[in-house]
Amino acid sequence: MHKKLSLTLIAAVLAFGSEFVTLENGKTVILKSDGTWEPVTLIKKDGKMIALKKDGTWEEVPEKNVVAETVVNKKSEAAYKAKTSKLAKALIGRWESPDGSLVYEFSDNGKLRVKAKNKWRTTTYKIDDVNEEKRNVVVNVGEEGNIGFISFGGEQWILHIDEDGQTIHNESLKLRALKDVVLHRR
Repeated sequence: MHKKLSLTLIAAVLAFGSEFVTLENGKTVILKSDGTWEPVTLIKKDGKMIALKKDGTWEEVPEKNVVAETVVNKKSEAAYKAKTSKLAKALIGRWESPDGSLVYEFSDNGKLRVKAKNKWRTTTYKIDDVNEEKRNVVVNVGEEGNIGFISFGGEQWILHIDEDGQTIHNESLKLRALKDVVLHRR
């Protein structure tokens, strides 16, 4: 973990030539000339950028110093979208087909209960992507683990949320089973 963080910081310094870097977890650090780093909080005061340090001291960020863009990878970007997207948050709750034969219950702790053919099963889910424009949320259901971009177990669902936020369509089942699976919020 520390090795990865160090490499990220060094790469950011070389790439951006800046003393301040915003990491993929949203934290900002100041890079010191001795090779160490310290977490800081950036605020704007009187039109100037100020870096507040943990010990209570502060340092003005010179205008010529540009704060580096966030260093992210696709996985952390998806995790950020999952936490901040209104569309992703709209999934939380109970969704039922009109005849009640299919039910999805998404909880905010990553658990998913599915009722199909009068049998309930509990599994996990993780949001892999959110496309606000198309109103689609890609959900990885039942993943047992992953290495990089390779996923073991599970399947991906593409869920389309209608404008009203009360209806979802499982686009993956539409492609596989050639039927439109529609669920309504309950």
